[in-house]
Amino acid sequence: MKLQVVIPAHNEQENIVRVIDELIDKISKIDLITSYNIVVVDDHSSDRTFSKVKALNQPHVKCIRLSRRSGSHTAIRAGLQQSTGDVTLCISADGQDNCNILGEMMLKIKEGSNIVWGLRKKREEDFRSELFARWFYFVLGLLTKNNKDIDYSRADYYLMDKRVLNSINSCNEKNTSLFGLLIWIGFNQTYVEYDRRERLSGNSKWNFNSRVKLAKDWIFSFSGVPIKLISWLGYLSAGVGIIYSIILFICALLGKTSPGWAENAITILIVSGIQMLMLGIVADYVLRNLDESRNRPLYFIEKESNE
Repeated sequence: MKLQVVIPAHNEQENIVRVIDELIDKISKIDLITSYNIVVVDDHSSDRTFSKVKALNQPHVKCIRLSRRSGSHTAIRAGLQQSTGDVTLCISADGQDNCNILGEMMLKIKEGSNIVWGLRKKREEDFRSELFARWFYFVLGLLTKNNKDIDYSRADYYLMDKRVLNSINSCNEKNTSLFGLLIWIGFNQTYVEYDRRERLSGNSKWNFNSRVKLAKDWIFSFSGVPIKLISWLGYLSAGVGIIYSIILFICALLGKTSPGWAENAITILIVSGIQMLMLGIVADYVLRNLDESRNRPLYFIEKESNE
């Protein structure tokens, strides 16, 4: 099988060459791989990532540089559009994703799997990140039809066949999650576990805010819960209003003083807050639809190493 490797990279000049060398060494030892190409997608780095890859001057290694920073998921999708392989591997540029399981992943594809996930055996992150990941994927499992046998909170990189590649490339929406698309499209998915390594050098660009944005994009793109929440909040507000009216009516029949301005002020604040939340959810959907209706390309390629 012909293998295509996609590596998104942003300011990885210290790591990218070592990652490529390791991949080539590993690929050369796998009999199932008859030929390969490696595409590094430089997500508009401010360092020498692009020139480092270009300086390798290897016929099977190519680097494309995006015209603006677009995020790792967009960078991967740019690389997927370049893929012509029978199978495509998406892996990070920091050296944490251990490619020693690539041979086993290839065997899974040969046996009939369409997507093979590389799952780290354990998470070694700070408490806040780990708690957020577990909470997010738990909620995601409730909202969407995920494969319950795969713990996506431990998913790092993945191998896909050409059928999955073509399916992903046919999805043109901008405000979405690539992981979410891979899970949503279905097909036969499995996994291989591995021991994740430390970064070769530098710091991760994947911070808490990035995770929150990913969670938001995933839930809004693959679940109707946010828009349904508006109706639920409306019913809840109406129910609370009816109960409060009954309480006031009973107080009047018993000759008791009705609650004062403080209770009314609290009620107004709560209802106003719910209304603002509803408007915010609707505005988010409107903005996403506006962004899609502009039909602008997801990315632009500034230059390629083989030009």
